Amino acid sequence: MSVSDLRYFRHLNYSLGNEDSAVEWAVLPEGVGRVLCVAGCGSRVLPLLARKPARVVCADISASQLWMTELRVEAARALNHAEYLQFFGYPPNPGSPEQRRRLFHRLALSDEARAYWLDVFDHRDWQTVLYDGRWERTFRKLSRINAMLTGGRGRALFEARTREQHREYMRERFPRRAWLMVLLLLGNPLVFNLMLYKGDFPRKNIEETPFSFYCRAFDRLFSLGPARENFFLQIVFWGELRFAEGNPIECDPGVFAKIQEALGSATIDYRLGDILEIAHREGGHFDFVSLSDVPSYFVPPREQTYLQDLRPALSSRARVVLRYYLRRPERAEKRGYGNLTERYASAIAAEKVGVYDIEVLEKLEDNR
Repeated sequence: MSVSDLRYFRHLNYSLGNEDSAVEWAVLPEGVGRVLCVAGCGSRVLPLLARKPARVVCADISASQLWMTELRVEAARALNHAEYLQFFGYPPNPGSPEQRRRLFHRLALSDEARAYWLDVFDHRDWQTVLYDGRWERTFRKLSRINAMLTGGRGRALFEARTREQHREYMRERFPRRAWLMVLLLLGNPLVFNLMLYKGDFPRKNIEETPFSFYCRAFDRLFSLGPARENFFLQIVFWGELRFAEGNPIECDPGVFAKIQEALGSATIDYRLGDILEIAHREGGHFDFVSLSDVPSYFVPPREQTYLQDLRPALSSRARVVLRYYLRRPERAEKRGYGNLTERYASAIAAEKVGVYDIEVLEKLEDNR
């Protein structure tokens, strides 16, 4: 069974994005030839473009995710930084519906993407679509429950502007017991299966309980510093982005400028289908591949063979970034790959979602 058989992946699941793509941005070398990545909502694609690859192939089994990616790419191409933030509704100036409508008509979208987004925006009265994905809508609901349990004392954490203020608040005033009640809900697979995954929740094979897993993950996120600098914590507590300090990496002015520069020469292709099959159909070799957490959803025999299936489509020394969520593929055959994970330990430790086990591999020379 392939990922495309799962109902969860057939709709717009992500619009803001559930990964901190600063990790992939750190791993991708400057100026490589060809990149292959899961499109998602495009929040992974734009930081990769900032590294100025010659070509990026965006693959997804959901047409709506490809159109979401195209929307991001074309907005970055046509709009300046402030307009980009307004169009998508990022703080500090999320923009009005009328501004969004005018900006949309400047985008050079494909006919299919334009028709799709005109329908969506008309239905939404030109409100932001940043939180329209199933993942974002689920966490908006959970944020309301969080607000009921942790109240103003939970949200007051975001008033801390320095690491010292943040640590003091966590130590002295954060409502720890109420927060643990939130994590009991967050760590309930039944809740996520019903609200988000529609029966396609990853088959957990890590040893710790979901509750213990989320306690550890969020304790690490809280240890990183001011909560206002983390977009995921903002979603968990507010249901939306309130503080520009936590905007994803694509919104960083310096990164955005590099994205726009790269768009002047890079070729971007959108491919609907299974990413491993697309890797071979495209011909040639890829220098970098980002598979997101797709491997966590593989079942036998693919969970054992996927890296070997991918290997012929890779150039020598190509890098592959893998994310695992609650599940690592069992007995995955990694022959012909070296492990570079430790080289990027700092970037992985600073990752702002915290629920992923991240691995970085490199294709070895065929004679090694």
